[in-house]
Order: sequence, then structure tokens, then C-alpha cells
Amino acid sequence: MRFLISFLLLVSLVGADLKLSAKDEKKKPANELAAVSGGVVYALPRTGIRILVEVEQEKLYHGPYFAYAQKYLGINDVPKADVENWTITNIKMDTFGEPDPNAVYKATGNIATLLSLSNDGVLLGINSAVKEPDNKLITSVFPQKQVAPDDIWPDVSMHSFVSGKDSTKRAGTNFKSFEEKAAEAASDIVKLRKRKALTLAAKYDKLPPDGEAYKVMTVELDKIIADYVSLFAGKRIKRSYQLTFDVVPDGKTNKGLVAFRFSPTAGVLPENNVSGKPIMLEIEPNAEMKQKIDATGAGEGTTKGIYYRVPVLVQARLLNGSDVLAQAKIAVAQFGTITALPDGLLNGEYSIQFHPATGAIRMIGTN
Repeated sequence: MRFLISFLLLVSLVGADLKLSAKDEKKKPANELAAVSGGVVYALPRTGIRILVEVEQEKLYHGPYFAYAQKYLGINDVPKADVENWTITNIKMDTFGEPDPNAVYKATGNIATLLSLSNDGVLLGINSAVKEPDNKLITSVFPQKQVAPDDIWPDVSMHSFVSGKDSTKRAGTNFKSFEEKAAEAASDIVKLRKRKALTLAAKYDKLPPDGEAYKVMTVELDKIIADYVSLFAGKRIKRSYQLTFDVVPDGKTNKGLVAFRFSPTAGVLPENNVSGKPIMLEIEPNAEMKQKIDATGAGEGTTKGIYYRVPVLVQARLLNGSDVLAQAKIAVAQFGTITALPDGLLNGEYSIQFHPATGAIRMIGTN
């Protein structure tokens, strides 16, 4: 009996010691962890500015009867050739992060086991489970010039193109002139307008039984009239496009950055296409904030440890000549300072997260 009691006591003491050892192992500080041989290479991010541009393409196709617009309908200044116009309708700016080739470091010793990196090697956290930023691949396709649709004017006349006998019976050999066809189309427009006016004035004996049918009838009349007027005045076709451009400042140059090029007749063009006017990105760092950061001694001191960035707020402007198309206040890493974390934060008791686009400290917590 005594032997059994002694055995059970021994087992309980050994189990308690194993639990304590496992608990201590789980919470081991960084200075007790095994050092990584050779170290871990990481990069700090540099901030890129992503410019989202929305443009509208308007193509005006000249009508086949444009030469007779003033004579038969009294319409002046109709286009005599196809015209294409582009307009910037909206611009937005956002930021993203990418590895900075000028800010690559190596973490050695015990702290190297606690680093969290992105899939491209950017430091995201220390002793912390950090979610990978969602950097979607964005592909921009430059719009092509519109080609006139084959059916842009599917019905250019309500009447036969052959004068005299009924052409559906393949009789008659005298084709009407182009001006005669234009005169017929103009006459049809006048008749349709009169019919619409009579309908609105309720001069017909039989009207549609409800208001919805009445509305549908007037809408269809407007559509037919517009289609026939376009034979003289031309037809407009509009399309919208969205394009994205990435600009990464070097931290020194704040002017002369070409975001993209734009032409009112050719639309949005790549940076290297000199046929368009350059849309410039101008960056104005907050000088006072930069001076305050430098005054704290950031960037000085030990050459060992883990580095992070203290970004600077900048005023970013998109300029078309002297016209400001868009502006925003953005934190940019390159215009700031690189400094080291205090040694007291690297003992494994703290969890640190960094902003993926600027490298700034986002959060410091305890485990």
C-alpha cells in the first residue's frame, strides 16, 4: 500500500513538472530561443501612389445626309466628318507598398525567429500573426479607337430607292438621287412630329386604354424621330473606361513625375507616348513634420536590431498644366526616416505590427 502511494505521488510530480516545462517553453522570451543561423533578410516598404482614372470616349459619326441638314431641316453646324472626344470624368488616388531595394536588412540572433514577412519579403510584424495585405494585380488595357458599327444606320429610309414602279417586284430602273432620299427622310421627320403633336393633343378618336401604353407610344415616336434626325445631324456613341497607373516616388524628386499622358482626341496614353500631354504628379512633403522627426534623433544610434520607417505626410497633386485635377494628403515612407526599434521591445514579450504601405508602427501589444 505504501509502495502504491509513493508511486502515484511520483507520477503526479513528474506530470506537473512536464506541464510547467511546456508552459515555460511556449512563453520563452526571445533571448532564450534558438538563434537562426545566417539570419533572416527583410525589406522595408516604399510607398507607391496608385492613380485610378475614369475617362469617357464620345464618338460623333457624321450623318449620311449631313449636306442637306440646313436645307431641309434648318439644322446648322452639323459634323461633316467623324469626331472623337475624350474627357476625364473622375480621378482617385490610393497607396500601396512594395519592397524598397534601398532598405534591405538582415535580422540575426534570436529575434530572427519572430519576424513576419509578406510574400515579397516586406516586414509586417514581430512576434505577431499578421494578415497578408491583399495586393491585387491590376491590369489596365488602353482603349482602342472606335470603329463605326455596321448597323449604325440600319434604316435610312421608309421609301423605295427606285422611282416609278414598286421595287419589291423588281420593276423600275431609275434610282433616286441622294438628295431625293434626304428630302424624303426630312418629310418623314415632319410627319412624325405632327403625329406626335396630335397624339399629345388627344386629337385621335382612339387612344391607348391606359397611361402606360400612351407613354410607350410617345417614347417610340421620339426614338423614331431621333433616328431619322441623326441621318442629318449625326449620331453620338459614348463609352466609359477605367485605367490604373502606379507611380513610386524616389523620396528625393517631388516634381516632374509623369503619371500618364492624355489627349482630348486620342484619350489616355502610356507615359512614353509623347503625342499626349503629360499629367504630372507633384509631391510636397510636410517640411515641419520632417524637421520634428529628425529633431527626435530618429535614424541615429545602433546599427543592430530591427528597423522600421517613420513616414512623412505629403500633399500629392495631379496637374494638367496649371490645372489641378486631383489632390490628396498621403503618408509616404520614402520622404521619412528609417530608425531602429528599442531593444526593450525585442525580448519576445511584445507583439508589433507594421503598416504594409508605409512601414510605420501600426500597433504594439503584449502577449
